[in-house]
Amino acid sequence: MSKTVSVLARILSFVAILTCVTVALADEKGKKEKVGGHLPMHLHHMHTMMNHGLTMVLQGSNLVMLSEMKMAPGVDEITLAHGKKMMADGKAMIQEMLSGEHMTRMHKEGYGSDPLMKYTHELGNAELAVATGLEDMKMTDMNTPDGMKMHHMHIALNHALEMAADGANLVMMGEMKMAKGVDKHTIDHGRKMIADAQQLWKDVMSGQAMSAMHAAGTTPESSGMMGTTHKLANDEKKVLELLANMPPIE
Repeated sequence: MSKTVSVLARILSFVAILTCVTVALADEKGKKEKVGGHLPMHLHHMHTMMNHGLTMVLQGSNLVMLSEMKMAPGVDEITLAHGKKMMADGKAMIQEMLSGEHMTRMHKEGYGSDPLMKYTHELGNAELAVATGLEDMKMTDMNTPDGMKMHHMHIALNHALEMAADGANLVMMGEMKMAKGVDKHTIDHGRKMIADAQQLWKDVMSGQAMSAMHAAGTTPESSGMMGTTHKLANDEKKVLELLANMPPIE
């Protein structure tokens, strides 16, 4: 009888241990399945997509401005339509990252107050401000010297931000540490692209052409297009600064 009780006790102990292990594994699996299990990696992948969306907007905007210069009838209509589509698709991508199913799930899981999550929304909103500003930009008379200069400035500013977005994506890829020996070069080159982009922004906004237009009376107060140029520059500068100061992957 005592031997039977002993065997039964061992069986029950084994079942109890097995149950605990099963529950622990299920709990661990649940944690791994949570979107925020590796929150920095999830968010940096989203940053990469947001930056790609922004790049589409910037390239599309430059195509629109190029077509508005009306130097190639028959081609201008193509670049105009394609540019507008790129802008719309790029903006939609940023919006999807900020409020789509994946983001909604992370917020439901309680990651809304994480500092990196707050950065993600700040970056995304700044990028959307640029996208909206470019969508709303009214083309000025390209036959005037100032009008042509300002749109050339817009193209240069867009290019600067595109460089920064590409550079930030390189930095994030390098920080994922998937290619030892290449990662450092990737990070260094990405940071240099961001620094070069910031310098290009400064060269455009404080260069000889801008100074000459201001001196001649074409100021943000007197010219709607110059006001638009400065607003665009300031919106893009905010994104530049956010990209330059993106928190590292930890």
